[in-house]
Amino acid sequence: MFMEPGCATESGNCKNADALFWSPGRQQCETGSLYREIAELAFLASFAREVGASLNPREVVLAAAKLLYSYFHYDLAVFSLPADVGGVTAFSPFDVAGCMNGLLTARESFPELTLQEINGYRHLGLTVPEQAMVAGNYPTVVEIADDGMKIMLFCDEEAEGKGSHDLLTGIAESLTTALGNAREHDRVKELSVRDGLTGLYNRRVLEEILNVEESKRSPVPLAILLIDVDDFKAVNDTFGHPAGDRVLSVLGKLLQDNCRRENIVARYGGEEFAVLLTNTGLTKAAAVQTAERLRKALGAQDFAFSGRKVRLTVSIGVAYSAGKPAAPQTMLAQADQALYQAKRSGKNRVCLHETMHIERMPEKRGAIKLPAPLQFGGA
Repeated sequence: MFMEPGCATESGNCKNADALFWSPGRQQCETGSLYREIAELAFLASFAREVGASLNPREVVLAAAKLLYSYFHYDLAVFSLPADVGGVTAFSPFDVAGCMNGLLTARESFPELTLQEINGYRHLGLTVPEQAMVAGNYPTVVEIADDGMKIMLFCDEEAEGKGSHDLLTGIAESLTTALGNAREHDRVKELSVRDGLTGLYNRRVLEEILNVEESKRSPVPLAILLIDVDDFKAVNDTFGHPAGDRVLSVLGKLLQDNCRRENIVARYGGEEFAVLLTNTGLTKAAAVQTAERLRKALGAQDFAFSGRKVRLTVSIGVAYSAGKPAAPQTMLAQADQALYQAKRSGKNRVCLHETMHIERMPEKRGAIKLPAPLQFGGA
């Protein structure tokens, strides 16, 4: 018995069955296999540590791309991940021209992948593209998959040989865990700035943004609108708190839909909402007009509880600053005073701080057929 020259003992992949019965040959095969297992374990430990070091999904994926390249030296790596942690993205150690071969193959599985979506060699920490060689033959695909995640590495046959089942399974599990932690962190972070019922920003975020506006060297005009649902307690008392929650949720969405993207809409607390308007061309009259438009939009919303139709009204207080704004608490206090004036003046109206309040008589509503509506806060 002897070991044939073709026995690849150094890699631990001995294909010579006779060699396994020859002590030296078997020892070399076992040694090569042990070295491979140690190398895989070392890589997996490094991979888990690096991808788990960040709670930013984008940074997790980028770390994974760098580490996988260091091990497999792929031509192109395509990550297909859940939409909330990145969706489909790709990495290549080459420029656009260098990854064309892998791209054409990748499009069979990911038709939406375009050249512009491929992150080039600089993302992988390479100084020049020539550090890697473009495979001349058709690339081999190493696939790493887990629940909701799929990675395809387009590389040469030698790289494919490095992808044992245990290694690929370990990579998938580590990356899935890291992305899960990042997703959970994003969820908790979102909860810290969003109101759980309406999905709007919470009061703390509004105050922080006001602090930022106050600190600007070149402030722009801004206005704060405090919006209170008139006679909201009557809804809770008559139809129950679930009905009240529905009212707040619907009105919160209406506010968001009727405000510009640059406006900040927040749930201020209880049945109160706040809108922060900032614009270089914002005037006092424009702020009041916006408040009036929102008052009408919210007042036109119909609700139906226990077979009864309900239409609610809101009162709005406006505080305006043409230049450097007052301290956030001062601006909010001014808006609150204007809101109090709107309530005292009969509700369902807009009042501007420190000016004669602006009243809008509620529009005359047409008769509502049975079941008869309940009117809260308006004639």
